[in-house]
Amino acid sequence: MELTLLKATSRVLGVSEKAKSLRKSGKIPAVYYGKGIEPVHLSLETMDVRKVLAPGMRYTLLDLEIDGQSGNPALIYKYQKDAIKNDITHIDFLKIDESSVVEVRIPIRLKGIPYGVKTEGGMLSQETQYLKLKSPVNSIPSVLELDISPAKAGSTFYAEAIPLDEGVSLSSKKRTVIYTISKSRIKEAE
Repeated sequence: MELTLLKATSRVLGVSEKAKSLRKSGKIPAVYYGKGIEPVHLSLETMDVRKVLAPGMRYTLLDLEIDGQSGNPALIYKYQKDAIKNDITHIDFLKIDESSVVEVRIPIRLKGIPYGVKTEGGMLSQETQYLKLKSPVNSIPSVLELDISPAKAGSTFYAEAIPLDEGVSLSSKKRTVIYTISKSRIKEAE
């Protein structure tokens, strides 16, 4: 299990004014918790967190170095953002081990131009942008990429048809529509 190092400093849980001053100084309050440990309240550098939360890095496996001591495997479980500034205001880290199975929300990327759009005049509509999966921590996909080139007009693609790696299962409803290709309403002039 390859882990990315993220430095953190422990902090004493206090009143919200302390968290506000922490944010103003360029740090993000966080908490690290999981099975078998007491929650540890942390502060992190904003720039370090941005690197970890870069696109495609959401479920990076982390080694939290808390006050200089590494060996704290974690995954970003959830985070909160400011509604106006879009800045991260708090992060929850979940303790993990190699046998942990977590529920994750993975983006769907459609690849190619469907046959039904290119030659049959259909129209592609992606109905779902993300799917929830249950996955072992060492095999979390960063994206679900689907080749839609062979799809014909009038077809619908459901979540249950997505090929998943061994040990990974679908948490979203099986009949969740991923994309549809509608038939053209315009008939060619004769």
